[in-house]
Amino acid sequence: MARSRIADLLQTNPFWVFDAGILGGNVLFPVLDPSLAFSSVTAPEITVEEREIKTGNWQFSRRYIKSASVGSIVLSRGVRFYDSDMYNWITAAILGKDPVRRSLCLMHFLGVRSDGRTGQVIGGALTGALSGLQSGGVASIAQGAVGGAIVGAFINNRIPGRIWMLHDCLPLRYKSGTDFDASSGAVSIQELEIQPEHIVEVTVSTLSGAQGAIGAVKGGIKVVEAF
Repeated sequence: MARSRIADLLQTNPFWVFDAGILGGNVLFPVLDPSLAFSSVTAPEITVEEREIKTGNWQFSRRYIKSASVGSIVLSRGVRFYDSDMYNWITAAILGKDPVRRSLCLMHFLGVRSDGRTGQVIGGALTGALSGLQSGGVASIAQGAVGGAIVGAFINNRIPGRIWMLHDCLPLRYKSGTDFDASSGAVSIQELEIQPEHIVEVTVSTLSGAQGAIGAVKGGIKVVEAF
């Protein structure tokens, strides 16, 4: 019997980045337009700084974790004449205006798709879990409904396999596009480098049938807090 495609290894191309404020019902002023996709995004990375300690007469030293840090993330997408999201965010940060820091959500999708209705249910279920992580508590029913509808509409029939909450991101570097070249017809790519304070990884296991209040998500959602 052939194995299900849901067990396939994840590919690099199906992903989506959006302002996590949407999960709390803030749909009017996202720092990034959720309808504009990115061509590439740096994968989240955590680095640990160790400390070496000599203990008594023991011949070998022991190592302990002193601190941890999250690597910067570069967001890249094609230049559009009406898109100034990256410039507006870093300019607001320079001037000290809101939003200086924003939390973003990075979704990594499976290679398989579901029907549209299942995507809506998954979107609402994940929104309920992620809204709590975003706000530090349980989101209101109204916020969950709004966030679930928006996320579900955008992911449509995509099934999230892994999700990262990038908390309190600060814009570090903005490049307006690819260097100008009169001999090239390539698409110009703009870049924004951001620095999250910490990240939370959400892993979705099997997706088939209902479990508890999550509805269409079987196996639940495993949340790993990362510093």
